[in-house]
Amino acid sequence: MKIQLIFSYDGSKFQGSQTQPHENGVEDALKRALSHVGIFSKITSSGRTDKDVHANNQSTSVECGEHFSDLERLKSLINRHARPHINVKFIRRVSDDFQPRFDAISRSYRYVISHDEFSVFRANYELFLPKFDVKKANELLSLFIGRHDFSSFMKVGSDTKNPVREIYKAFCYEYKNKTIIVFKANGFLRAQVRLMVAAVLKGLKHKNANELIKKQLENQAIFTRMPAPAQGLYLNRVHYF
Repeated sequence: MKIQLIFSYDGSKFQGSQTQPHENGVEDALKRALSHVGIFSKITSSGRTDKDVHANNQSTSVECGEHFSDLERLKSLINRHARPHINVKFIRRVSDDFQPRFDAISRSYRYVISHDEFSVFRANYELFLPKFDVKKANELLSLFIGRHDFSSFMKVGSDTKNPVREIYKAFCYEYKNKTIIVFKANGFLRAQVRLMVAAVLKGLKHKNANELIKKQLENQAIFTRMPAPAQGLYLNRVHYF
């Protein structure tokens, strides 16, 4: 039977989510945990995240025997070997034709910025910056909403054939002493979220930021090519319904 796993992981402990030559990717660690409970099939995930990017709810599927009928017990067994850097939150049985990547209708990310005094213990999980104008940031974020060719907002060397994506939501809000930036789209290009965050943060220092970001969106000029640091980024959810 085929099962879907929803799990979180600490991206700072891995060299990215995909299998790596030295077996230090998220999928490598999950594969080892699964093998301990007797599951050896290929792992198929909804997508990949770069080194130091975290996930709250990554989605993946594997094939396993029918004898794994007690999914709560299976979750406990997997977590015994996956923790502390990976935590399986939920397991459900899915149809044999379920595809975590291609069946997803949208994905959402969050970027966490702390305005506290810098802490070495939180440096792998937040970007530390002074407080900024959230109203202005939301004005700049709104420029990304809609269907655009994001060729100028993807990592150089990306192998995508279609750079067009549709952004459904792009906004930020204050929570305690943090600013949380939220994106939801039908899909994202490699490093796209980090490049959009970088454009907004840089734009807060420019009077004509709206025009500069619009020109990059229209692929007429480059405002920024340096992505925001990876440690503040979280794959928040993969949506199927």
